[in-house]
Amino acid sequence: MTTPQSVALVTGATSGIGRAAAVRLAQEGWHIVAAGRDSARGAATVAACTLAGGSAEFIAFDVCDEAGWQAATVAIVAAHGRLDAVINSAGIFSSKSFPDTSLAEFRALWEADVTSVVLGTKWAMRTMRDTACAGSIVNVSSLAGLIGLEDCVAYCAAKAAVTHFSKIAAVEAGAFNPPVRVNSLNPGVIYTEMITGAYGDNDAVRAFCMDGNALAVVGEARHVAAAASYLAGPRARFVTGTTLTVDGGRGSD
Repeated sequence: MTTPQSVALVTGATSGIGRAAAVRLAQEGWHIVAAGRDSARGAATVAACTLAGGSAEFIAFDVCDEAGWQAATVAIVAAHGRLDAVINSAGIFSSKSFPDTSLAEFRALWEADVTSVVLGTKWAMRTMRDTACAGSIVNVSSLAGLIGLEDCVAYCAAKAAVTHFSKIAAVEAGAFNPPVRVNSLNPGVIYTEMITGAYGDNDAVRAFCMDGNALAVVGEARHVAAAASYLAGPRARFVTGTTLTVDGGRGSD
């Protein structure tokens, strides 16, 4: 009897940590549903997953829209009969002093980084509960959700919300039959398009990414993808409600 292929929905899969997580899981035998808004970038992620030896498809929807989440999860179950993991990686970053941050800017970041995760977790939980799937939900937060970073008030507040929300969701999801796991994944400063878009793509920014971490290594998306793979899969069967920090030791001092 052939074991059904596990299915993972990865948001923010068109770049950075989301794309790296999608490729890593595809390489490990998962079927990937890569979600984003840019079809060309989505096609590139699907191609990367295929090149890694896996299978993938792209779906476009707004992760801040509840109707989009409902339609996406219904379509995945209709096509594959299951949804084993959801990795909520979509989000944005901003760096600005708090007195100069407008309410509109604060709300926009909160919508992208918190509302998207809340909706993704809700519809993942509903889908896994209703299909009796012992699934896993991985919410990508940040080291900024655990410590304060200068000029990042809105971002820190949003990521702190994601971190704590994941713990509460884990308690509820653990009562399902079978249980569903929910964890937050908190990367440090990772050299991705999110960082280079804000600060530039050069040696000084690479040095900034490495500065202050105990390993003296530049954090890359693949490092976080490895942790996402662990939390999503069966090796973490007894892990829920935790905060997994992948920061090279940056937050340890």
